[in-house]
Amino acid sequence: MDTRSRLTRMIVLAALALATLAAIGWMLRPSAPSVAESAPSHAGALHYDAAIERVNAILAGATDLAAQHDDEWLFQERLANAHIARARLTGSFEDYAAADAALKRAFTQAPKGAGPHQAMAALDMSLHRLDAAAKMLDAIDHYAVKSEAGVQTELAGARGDIAFYRGDYAGAARIYAAADPAGEDSGISFRLANLQARTGDPDGALKTLDMIQRSARLPQAQFLADLALRRGAIALQRGDWDKAAADFDKAGAIFPGWWLVEAHRAQMLALRGDSDGAIARFTAILKASSSPDLMDALASLYRAKGDRVKASFWSDQARNSWNERLRLIPEAAWGHAIEHILAFGNPNEALPLAEADYRARPYGLTATSLGWVLIANNRPADALKVIEPVLRSKWVSAEAHLAAAQAHLLLGQTDAADREQRAALAINPRAADPASALIWFGH
Repeated sequence: MDTRSRLTRMIVLAALALATLAAIGWMLRPSAPSVAESAPSHAGALHYDAAIERVNAILAGATDLAAQHDDEWLFQERLANAHIARARLTGSFEDYAAADAALKRAFTQAPKGAGPHQAMAALDMSLHRLDAAAKMLDAIDHYAVKSEAGVQTELAGARGDIAFYRGDYAGAARIYAAADPAGEDSGISFRLANLQARTGDPDGALKTLDMIQRSARLPQAQFLADLALRRGAIALQRGDWDKAAADFDKAGAIFPGWWLVEAHRAQMLALRGDSDGAIARFTAILKASSSPDLMDALASLYRAKGDRVKASFWSDQARNSWNERLRLIPEAAWGHAIEHILAFGNPNEALPLAEADYRARPYGLTATSLGWVLIANNRPADALKVIEPVLRSKWVSAEAHLAAAQAHLLLGQTDAADREQRAALAINPRAADPASALIWFGH
């Protein structure tokens, strides 16, 4: 390889570092529970605004009942579930924090050995607290009366999720298969689709999602829109931007007004080169959601246009929001706050967050994120120590190979860098596209 070719590669891969930093998570959004945690809500509303109105009414009623029965833990559990339902629609960390507080109050009111263990386990999984979730599941196992079959299946699915997020993908697959050998439980099937998408079988994941849709009884709008979002996310992983855009448009037609869908659609405008249209849409969406991911997306678009003033304004707004989320629920905010810091801040600040996230959930996504943070902190050899086990595992992602390529390049190992870049492009032909830096949703 001549000097000019090496220099060109170094420039391209340096740009890829920033692009990939913005593309480290999928569906495990800071705004919603992990795709592997549960099937989406079968909300009956046909429009996002109607769904919000409904969940607000439910929350108001649950709040009143909890106040009237302030010594009965079941009413605290109902209140928590109402907050969680709204959080899954809006992405509100405040609602997740309120749900957490309500469940903790419930445990102080419940007699010894009782309490909302299942609800707390589900919330702990949503907030990336694996050890806490495992303790809740252990408590349920010691109940004097065994849970009914449907609950047992859900609990087994949660055990599989814990294995998945600890990097034991084969173990997760075994648990899911044992929990639902007939393939009839939608909650297990959603988990299986996530596992397939992340371990090199995107076609299998799409078939599983199709099966879920065919077998669903009276599927509601949000449910179907969520399926379309998941299909689009798989298309993004494969670099098929046209298919992703079509899936996101379909989700928008099914469940109009959902801010998360609109964010995905706005992003596709940016990828197609319509930055002004994307900026207008993101700005409009911010009226319905205060997600810092939206602010990061705007900051990246303004930076690409050379508007430093507006880019700084929105990145500052995002940083303030991420700081608040880190204060409220640090475990759930680490991953995306890392993306923000690497894109707009000091990479030294990202390192403790990435290390904590990896300790809490040592799987492919957090390992890749930690690898990029180590690279940004000029520690490519340490990055390879984290990333190479991921490449040897069942986890399959272009981002992990790109991180390895960058680390090898920084170490002067150009042949290894070439090999890893080819591996990344084999998974996602658009992995080296500079526009990938604009991907903040569905990645």
